[in-house]
Amino acid sequence: MNTEMKNAIKATDKDAQYDQSAKRLLGQKSILAHILVKTVDAFKDMNPKEVVSLIFNKDMHEYE
Repeated sequence: MNTEMKNAIKATDKDAQYDQSAKRLLGQKSILAHILVKTVDAFKDMNPKEVVSLIFNKDMHEYE
């Protein structure tokens, strides 16, 4: 296998690992709640602890 192809495979693998890590991180309701409070107007004046209870409990594996 040539070097260019090896590098492309390594890069793809790193991107996949990054994607999985981001999904696991955002799957944590407490982290997602803080992001929502800081970025979405509908949650702006809420406490992140309140927002956690509003986050839908859908299994994240369905989106992988």
